[in-house]
Amino acid sequence: MVTPEGPEAARVAALRRRLGAASPAMLTNFAWFAARRGVHSLALEAAREAVAHPGAPRAAWHALERLVTGRNDGLLLVAAGTGPQTPMESNAASSLAAAVAAHREGALAVAETCYRAAAALPPLEAIVADGLGVLHEQRHERDAADAAWARALEHGAPSAAHNHALALLRRGQRAAARAALEGATAASPANAALWFLRGYAALLDGDAEGAVVALERAIVLEPHLARAHFTLGLAHDRLGHATDALNATRRGLLLSPWYLPQVWLLTPTLGTAPVELPAGSDDESGLGSTDAVLLALGRSLLETGHLGESLAVFDQVLVRDPAQPAALFHRGVVLAKLRRYDEALADWEEVGRTDPEGTLGSMSRRHARSARQLAALFTVRQG
Repeated sequence: MVTPEGPEAARVAALRRRLGAASPAMLTNFAWFAARRGVHSLALEAAREAVAHPGAPRAAWHALERLVTGRNDGLLLVAAGTGPQTPMESNAASSLAAAVAAHREGALAVAETCYRAAAALPPLEAIVADGLGVLHEQRHERDAADAAWARALEHGAPSAAHNHALALLRRGQRAAARAALEGATAASPANAALWFLRGYAALLDGDAEGAVVALERAIVLEPHLARAHFTLGLAHDRLGHATDALNATRRGLLLSPWYLPQVWLLTPTLGTAPVELPAGSDDESGLGSTDAVLLALGRSLLETGHLGESLAVFDQVLVRDPAQPAALFHRGVVLAKLRRYDEALADWEEVGRTDPEGTLGSMSRRHARSARQLAALFTVRQG
């Protein structure tokens, strides 16, 4: 194995050596990890090793396919496009590629300069306007962003409808975002990214049933869209469909260990696939957080009787936030079911201290009383 140059590549290579003869699933996850850090050769090597195992999971083959074609869960790793024909086209296309590269790194001033240089080529005007719309929105320059997206939509930029709707959603204009997405999916019924965002917007707006319909459509169009599976799991969890929530979230985990609920879509040059730029989440619902997905998964595992797995999921949440009340409460439920009453009581008492007036605090106190009675009864029977 040849170790690529650079400190990040050296760290990734060292991790690969420590993994040794790993399982196909671990190798697949490592492949995504390496690709995200730009070590494409190690990512490919791990993916090829994963599929060489007998009975390798489908996710391993999917990872190899995506990496060989220069993609990582929708993120373009190696630009692929039609060759420019004239010096002017060459310069403009290079400026656009540089703009997108700078944009991905958060160098917005550099990105803006490069976008404006790329606008010299009329065929790129729509793509440039869309990129500028995202850039202005990130800087909270909403009037400039809306003007840029209006130009992009007028000229038919591939991702402008998605990005403008996402901006409306992040501004808290959910009704406007949903209306825009309904129109966009009607105009582009085969666009999985638009259907995903339509489902996500419905879930944010409290319409879990509408979210399921839109997200299932997105998955039909693009079966490997990991964030659609994750979000479908959240929607089923809201509806109380524990088994469906569990199945959807597990499929998302098989496809990718990362959860990117909202992304801007940037196009580096004409004819290339969009580059994904994580957008984060400003809403108060918590739908955009990894912990929300893990909590939904943990609850679904608990309700379907997978106690050991649910315990591990709640532990994972609590590693990052030891006082997370929902994780503590549900871990207490799991521990009580496993007859580990002392540990369950400790979790519920912690919730009672940190959230004394909240619903979880009240429920924790009731559960704690029952657990003490069960613990006493269990002790008598054991004696």
